[in-house]
Amino acid sequence: MNMMRTMICAAIAVCAFAATTAFGQTAPTKIGIVNSETVIKELPEAKDASAKLESMGTKIQDTLRMMQQEFETKLESFRKAEAMMSADGKKREEETLRNLQMRFQQYQQEKSTEIQQLREQFLAPIREKVSAAISAVAKAEKCSVVLDKAGAGVLFSDDKLDLTFMVLDRLKRGDGK
Repeated sequence: MNMMRTMICAAIAVCAFAATTAFGQTAPTKIGIVNSETVIKELPEAKDASAKLESMGTKIQDTLRMMQQEFETKLESFRKAEAMMSADGKKREEETLRNLQMRFQQYQQEKSTEIQQLREQFLAPIREKVSAAISAVAKAEKCSVVLDKAGAGVLFSDDKLDLTFMVLDRLKRGDGK
């Protein structure tokens, strides 16, 4: 995946350079670099989303621990009483244990999916806001191409081209566009 991003970013940079020379433009191609990961981490909305997800994750883990304890307690009781149980009683207890285990796995899977959906729901507007800010800064700085350091698409970059802190500054001033 990262190799593919690297190849795409390199292709975009080559195309941008080729387009400017092919059409006889004399102005050099300006390439901007942004670390979108840094930008997103610094936004208050992203910090809030992360805190909400962490809180939800903690509650889910607590519930899973309680479910696991209930299962272990019932399993221990079953093992102690197993020798004295009738065949029907043994089957009922084994079924109860299987149901507890299935309920645990189902809950874990449902909550994992729920957390992933919420993460995407929280991040979508943040990504849109960052994208708009990057576009605005790139236009203001007259960049032909902006590459993302976080996407492993940049192997070398001049720090003078890094727009990360300009994007952050624009977002913090409330001017995302």
